[in-house]
Amino acid sequence: MRWSRVRNMALSLPLALLAVCLLVGINEVGYMRSHDAVGALARSHATRASLDRLLQNMLNAETGLRGYLLTGDESYLQPYEQAVATINSNLDELRRLYAGSEQDREDFSQLSQQIARKLSELNLSLNLRRQNNDDAWKFVLSTDVGKENMDAIRTIAGRLIEHSAQQAERSTEEIHHSLKVSRLGIASAAFVALLAFYLRSEEHTSELQSQSLISY
Repeated sequence: MRWSRVRNMALSLPLALLAVCLLVGINEVGYMRSHDAVGALARSHATRASLDRLLQNMLNAETGLRGYLLTGDESYLQPYEQAVATINSNLDELRRLYAGSEQDREDFSQLSQQIARKLSELNLSLNLRRQNNDDAWKFVLSTDVGKENMDAIRTIAGRLIEHSAQQAERSTEEIHHSLKVSRLGIASAAFVALLAFYLRSEEHTSELQSQSLISY
């Protein structure tokens, strides 16, 4: 009987400690992985939003300048100038977001170059219009250079947006995986704790039986 109690005690205490270590360890690992995944998911959403704003501002800049070129109305330049200023802010934001991404850095570099070409083309047309050089700005407007630049910008931005969506999907899957592992870990820890409790109960029952025999 005494050997049984010693054996149960030798098993129950390590099992209880194992249950605690499992619970703490699995929760900590799950937290770290979920924290990283949530951070990556937030960056993906921020990147997508910044790219959407960039494309919208490029469209606003082109539309505003075209309105000024065709009408000569200076009021069209206000949205154009606001869009150009915001485009630079968008590029700065994206540059920070892509600072640690080797995979997207090349695409972003190409996107920046295409945007620089497009803005140079728009600025050239603006200066020619202000100089009343109608033949020159109409010629620039009639070429396919501007359209080619915008098509290239949309294509590269589309690749970046698609990659951002894939990253967001992977981050979401990682969060779900971490939650599943945490649930499994908690269940395993609970089972080990119940086993330790059972062994401890057996030990206690054995002690009561032993005391009853002695009293008898």
